[in-house]
Amino acid sequence: MTTKYREMVAAATLTGSAVSYYTAPAGTYGAIHAGSICNPTGAVVTINIYKVPTGGAAGSPTKIASKAVGAGATIAVPEIVNHKLEPGTQLFADGLACTLNISGVEYVPS
Repeated sequence: MTTKYREMVAAATLTGSAVSYYTAPAGTYGAIHAGSICNPTGAVVTINIYKVPTGGAAGSPTKIASKAVGAGATIAVPEIVNHKLEPGTQLFADGLACTLNISGVEYVPS
């Protein structure tokens, strides 16, 4: 058994479309421990985070958080904390020009 704390998404600049920023490796389970968003722009931006199982797509059924982030603000995203990730599960996000950070733990059973 191996447990490793990890930056799942490190300072990723989001686009206006949902893009995959993390995939749980084969044979590896994950858990999200923290998430934050920074909006460096001069306008409010809505960000969306999706937990997408293997073969799925980012959309309403897989959305785990949606937040309006004020201009120049950095906020925590507590809605994503404690979500578990099966092998192959992906984290997608969108929110034009915002920066996303997600940390957690990966577990590989023996």
